[in-house]
Amino acid sequence: MRYRRQFVRNWVALIVLLPTCAPAALAQYRVLPGKIDENLGCMPSTPARICLGAGNGHCYAPASTKNYIFGMGPKAVVVGHLDGQPLILFSAVFDGCGSGTLTDYSMLTIREGEFLNLLPPVRLTNQSEHRLWNLPQVSAQPVLACADFIWNVQAGETHFDPHRYQIDAYVFDPSRGKYLKKLSYATTKEYPGLNEMDEIRVLGAEKPTILARLRAQPRN
Repeated sequence: MRYRRQFVRNWVALIVLLPTCAPAALAQYRVLPGKIDENLGCMPSTPARICLGAGNGHCYAPASTKNYIFGMGPKAVVVGHLDGQPLILFSAVFDGCGSGTLTDYSMLTIREGEFLNLLPPVRLTNQSEHRLWNLPQVSAQPVLACADFIWNVQAGETHFDPHRYQIDAYVFDPSRGKYLKKLSYATTKEYPGLNEMDEIRVLGAEKPTILARLRAQPRN
């Protein structure tokens, strides 16, 4: 079974956003991959970026460390609007040439002509699932729900065996102007891993629990 993601090395995307409330406010965004080891096809050495306009003076790149540089497979998806600006879910991948990858997620808006990330650090393995849900009873902005596997090595679990999953939900807090982690728990049951499935399917089954716990919290 294939569980490694394949990436196009020299991919550049131009995203044109046409806000429905202001057709004249055309904005262009360039999504640029980082540099990778051309022989291995992995191990990025520079992070991916999303840039506003044609130059390089107004760009956002995910925070990286010496060991984790998120430079591959960048994607930008408009998921909503905030204060007249688009909300963009931006993601980029670290691939260390092993069986797993790690993806960094940012929820971007534009303030004072620059990209601003509204999310706390959100990084998911390639054995994970994330969904954006419109839940007006919880928030006026999309809610980001994530599920990532919990590897119980002591129990003899292998990488792509069935696992329990860590569930996190991020909700926009208008009083602080950013997203906060409002929910975190571990599933009681195990879900199939990539040995059995082409993609992880956890959040559909856990959604009733997630919604009940979010609704029980005071709305900001």
